[in-house]
Amino acid sequence: MIHPVAVLGGGLAGAATALRLAQAGLRPIWLAAETAGDFKPGEHLSAAAIPLLATLGSDAMLRSETHRQAHSTYSAWGSDRLVERNAIVQLEGPPIVLDRSAFEAALCAQAVAAGAERIACDVTDLSVAEGQWLLEAGQNRIKAGFVFDATGRKAVIASRVSPRFQADKLCCTYALYAKAKDLTPRPVTLIEATEHGWWYLSVLADQRLVLNYFTDADLASFPTADFEKQARGTEVISAYLMDYGYELSSRPGRITTNSSWISPVIGPGWAAVGDAAAAFDPLSSHGMTTALWTAIEAAEAFIAQDRPRMQSYAEAVARGVQDYLTARQAVYSRETRWPQSPFWARRHASTA
Repeated sequence: MIHPVAVLGGGLAGAATALRLAQAGLRPIWLAAETAGDFKPGEHLSAAAIPLLATLGSDAMLRSETHRQAHSTYSAWGSDRLVERNAIVQLEGPPIVLDRSAFEAALCAQAVAAGAERIACDVTDLSVAEGQWLLEAGQNRIKAGFVFDATGRKAVIASRVSPRFQADKLCCTYALYAKAKDLTPRPVTLIEATEHGWWYLSVLADQRLVLNYFTDADLASFPTADFEKQARGTEVISAYLMDYGYELSSRPGRITTNSSWISPVIGPGWAAVGDAAAAFDPLSSHGMTTALWTAIEAAEAFIAQDRPRMQSYAEAVARGVQDYLTARQAVYSRETRWPQSPFWARRHASTA
């Protein structure tokens, strides 16, 4: 049997693509290993994503008690003075602080309920023969006429047939914290620039705290085991941890968060979506919005069998990448306190 369409990869982009295809009655084969219960950093959802979720009929899930609106963000960026950005001045409305794992699980369940046929296994091998994709996932052998690559930065299909460009070496060390004091923490987001990178703190709806440290992979000089010591050496972040009695509650992890993209993001029989198409610096807060937009736009072009629309999708992604790179450099150029730091010097150059 040859399936009309398959989706490779879980996460937000994979779930949204599978859901949109299923809503059109296509019953996509969706190959993605289960990740239920795994903590995922990257919990800040821009308000611009809410209309996209409404397109999928998924916006109601944001009203779950596991998520909260992010009314206040404070940053020490460009100086040691803490500056507030309040959501009241944001015309699109406040961002949402997600329990990322719970949010993705709900979207995955919606996709399956809509008719996506999920096989809980990642693709282990693939090839093309006579215009058909031959996909191996565990003991499963699947043929598909078209494939959506939602496998993140590794882009298992797209990276084989289209070059991947990389603007930096950014990585993230992250951990969860829990309260040790019987105090109600102020629900804030904090950003603090330091000599070799920057820290990002966010309080979840259940009062757990997510702490991330971003630097370049070749500059990540301390092991993950020293994460807590480094966090306590900050100014703003450490003060918040101390004030509300937060203590490390998980083993720190480290992931790749570099700015990278495929060009072009489409080809004969395939399209890349989400991070497989373009992955952005978490400072931009574009990641989840881009995942949703690419999933919906590429899926709808396929549903309509509209080649010009699919080409327009690819061109829009390419323009978006260039706009992002310009904005990224502008944001990083505002921090000038450590001109000799390799991390900041790279970002002050025309290309990082």
